[in-house]
Amino acid sequence: MSENRPKQAATGRNRSTKVGASTTRNTSSARKPKAEQSVARALGRNVVVAVSLLVIVLFVANILLAIITRHGSNKDVPNFVGSNLEQAEGLARKGRLQIIVNDSLYVPMYAGGVILEQRPSAGKDKVKSGRKIYVTINASKQKSVEVPYVAGYSLRQAKSNLLAAGLEIDRLEYVNDIANNYVLDQKFRGEPMKADSAVLAPIGSKITLVVGRSGNHSEPVPDLMGMTLREAKNMLWDHGFNLGEVEFEGALDMAAQNAARVYQQHPLPETEGRMGRSVSLWLKAIEQ
Repeated sequence: MSENRPKQAATGRNRSTKVGASTTRNTSSARKPKAEQSVARALGRNVVVAVSLLVIVLFVANILLAIITRHGSNKDVPNFVGSNLEQAEGLARKGRLQIIVNDSLYVPMYAGGVILEQRPSAGKDKVKSGRKIYVTINASKQKSVEVPYVAGYSLRQAKSNLLAAGLEIDRLEYVNDIANNYVLDQKFRGEPMKADSAVLAPIGSKITLVVGRSGNHSEPVPDLMGMTLREAKNMLWDHGFNLGEVEFEGALDMAAQNAARVYQQHPLPETEGRMGRSVSLWLKAIEQ
């Protein structure tokens, strides 16, 4: 019997060991799903937090962008043309705009300091607060330049020299001469000039040119449709014609007159005309 007890004890220990091992395996198997669930929950929380932060960052960035760019704060540009500089600056401050003088001209019919042109234009453009408005003002006194002596030059070259000096042609007076389309003489305020005259004239002054014409020479009137007044004048002078009457359709300020386009002319394009003949123009503002 004593020999059987140790065997029973050993058998009991083996059973106990097997039961313990089985219990350990079951406990380990039970823990794995719980760990995986914990990791999945942590990962889900991190994803939610990351998405939330991204939404917040985008929201804040959108607000800051709207503030910086003043989204939705566009306003019409006021009309500064015709106002003096002090009045324009006061009006600009109310609209949180800035006036910048970038050029000056001299137009006798306007007082000194009056704004002649502006960019951006009034009414057509919208701007944000803080935008700079560039203006051209009327000078109080015109600058003077020496009138170049252009007798002996071709009409085209004489015109270029006068324009380069800030002057322009008043009229072309043609006389019979073998030097066709060459300048024979020039006048300023009705007085003939000589090579050593050294005459000073305000910028923008007009010079009369006496030009030679061989025989009864005629030219077709150029097509001036769609041109500005400045472009039309240059074209007329290049072809030996004078500028006649000029009419603008409607009440146009200085800037609008400079931008207006020819919509009618007389004589009509391609009409044969004697050199020195005048061509009348009608201009109007063109819708952009």
